[in-house]
Amino acid sequence: MRRFLYGIIENMLREYQNYIFDLYGTLLDISTDEHNKHMWRIMRDFYNVYGCVWKRKRLRDTFFLFDAGERQRLHVQTGVKRPEIKLERVFARLLFEGCPHYTCSMSIGGVFVDDLRKRYETDIEGVISEVSQSDWAVAAANLFRVSSRDYIHPYEDTIETLKALRQRGKKVYLLSNAAKIFTMPEIEANGLAECFDKMYISSDYGIMKPEKEFLHILLDEEALDPSQTVMVGNEISSDVAVALRCGVHGIYLNTAGWSINKAEKTIEKLRKEENTDNSINTDIILSGKISELLIS
Repeated sequence: MRRFLYGIIENMLREYQNYIFDLYGTLLDISTDEHNKHMWRIMRDFYNVYGCVWKRKRLRDTFFLFDAGERQRLHVQTGVKRPEIKLERVFARLLFEGCPHYTCSMSIGGVFVDDLRKRYETDIEGVISEVSQSDWAVAAANLFRVSSRDYIHPYEDTIETLKALRQRGKKVYLLSNAAKIFTMPEIEANGLAECFDKMYISSDYGIMKPEKEFLHILLDEEALDPSQTVMVGNEISSDVAVALRCGVHGIYLNTAGWSINKAEKTIEKLRKEENTDNSINTDIILSGKISELLIS
């Protein structure tokens, strides 16, 4: 079987000792719509249970406003160009800001919501932290995710390929831009939890791909040799880019169905922008089939 690689056609892919995978669009096929009207009606009614008088559209708009505000806050604090937030902070803020409230008897973590609202007036960060770490935040985030999701499932041969790599003695890691609060349930529900030596999820580290510091955290903590490591992902601007920035070989897994011409031109443009050393390989699995990693 021929395999299209960057700029040439080869008979086989190089084998590596360490394989780092992206998640969504690479291992899990997923479709979500965070602007779905039905989803925001569900979220509006959920918040109404806790004394919030939201209108659907205003709740949606405020969610995205708070999301952007949290990212800007973290950017200012850390200087990271592409910070990753803990999304549970946004869900917590929506309980207390942006809409009228009515008295209710509901509690979060054993504390009445009305009492939390009183404390919020003088201790905003304390209350956000408390609510963000509660089971309520887990429920709110996963209701949001499930309601916005059309489908999710592993791509064909995904689990078998990951297991086969580990059986060959390879180290297998996850490096994902994601909110752990609902990403871990999706990983577990789709049979991926036992497929990795370790998982690195951006919300745990406050930084996203393609910022090279995120991949460097993994490389440093796991003491990986970059020359024996490959980053596999479906996004050139994120997965291929972070690999190039860190001097790590990359494989573009074409699950989007791009033409070889489009993929090569996009990678070539990126390599020029990043002024990449030509010794760093960027290969393309044109079919998008992860099982081709095993043909060597």
